[in-house]
Amino acid sequence: MAPLLASMLLAAAVGLSSVDIAGAAPEQSAPVGGVVPGLTGAAAQEAAGEAAVRFKELTPARVARAEADLHTAWGIFFNDNASTGLQATHTVLNITTTGGDFVYAPTALPPGGACTEMTTAYTPTGPKLWAWDWCDGRDTIGKIVNMDAAFLNTYTTTVNGHRAYTMDEHRTSVSGNVWSVFLFNYQTNAWDLFYSSGGTKDIPGSTWDFFEIYTTVNPATGAGFYCQNLAGLTLEASAVKVMQNGTWVPASSSNSSLSSPPAGSRFDCPSLTFTIVHANDDWIARIGPPAQGTSFEAEASGNTRGGQAAVRSSSGASGGALVGWIGNGTANFLQFNNITGTAGAHQITIFYASGANRSLTISANGGAATSVNTPTTGGWDTVGSVTTTVNLNAGTNILRIGNPTGWAPDIDRIMVL
Repeated sequence: MAPLLASMLLAAAVGLSSVDIAGAAPEQSAPVGGVVPGLTGAAAQEAAGEAAVRFKELTPARVARAEADLHTAWGIFFNDNASTGLQATHTVLNITTTGGDFVYAPTALPPGGACTEMTTAYTPTGPKLWAWDWCDGRDTIGKIVNMDAAFLNTYTTTVNGHRAYTMDEHRTSVSGNVWSVFLFNYQTNAWDLFYSSGGTKDIPGSTWDFFEIYTTVNPATGAGFYCQNLAGLTLEASAVKVMQNGTWVPASSSNSSLSSPPAGSRFDCPSLTFTIVHANDDWIARIGPPAQGTSFEAEASGNTRGGQAAVRSSSGASGGALVGWIGNGTANFLQFNNITGTAGAHQITIFYASGANRSLTISANGGAATSVNTPTTGGWDTVGSVTTTVNLNAGTNILRIGNPTGWAPDIDRIMVL
């Protein structure tokens, strides 16, 4: 390990030695681990392309923080004099944008003099996560990663029904005002370094964790192109915390502001709604109603349980019960019978609880099984979800969940869309 990187990780260990991961990770101290793989320098700028150009164009309006008039952003604004650093859990969606639109949500710049902004960017080439370096005149992308399958399997878990990553950015050296950003690694239960930079913050004004867009109106719909790209989907920033007197505390009215949710028409998307789940540490942006499907409970009497698979009660399950002891061989399985559908590919959302990183297989009508990773949900009565695609026949179908090589998570229900 290079001496500079080693010193960064050592310095960060003090700040991260007793962090709990937003309620989604095991309740234990999380050590500093490795480094998040990604592109830096000219390669990072090339990978970001026009998404970075448009992001920088928005900066004058962002810095002005004219909340009453700003039509491109809404969310939490922090009081730089009251706190330092930022922890937050942010949704990840598997979407691409069209029509030249870009969605930066959430994008977060911590209070206290930080000069690195962490942005989830939805672009025509897919979702990306970057660290934007606003330090000492650099004012460009410092590092970027594609939020692909490898990223999702390593750095996300299920939070409130959606895939999400947890970030921590805090100052790791007072000398030179050095700040480091970390992501929680759900495979190793450690914090991995994403990016580190220091110097003078180039942009004045407040700091934030908010929803932001760059959009063009689609003449065919009268709304921004992104409005169709994200239809039925939800973006959330939850468990937002800042550092005060050496302790992480939730964002609140004493250290931040969160204005009343604006109308979606201000964002060229009438179906866009914002919700304050909990002031000021949890907000949601949703476009239209969420997609609706048909739900099937795992413990239903019409299902077949093979081998050791059995029903157990659970306070966190939708019907008060889960089916566990699935897998660790082909004999132990859960089979949903009488699943009706049309011929073709269908999204299957599997709701499960697991106190450990596991996996499962799902097959339809005796066909080839698809393997699905199921990261820990944080506890055996905490329900999360994963979504996969399965081909169904017209009429009645059978879906079987198992794991021939290891234990699967406990299953709450499935939803067929």
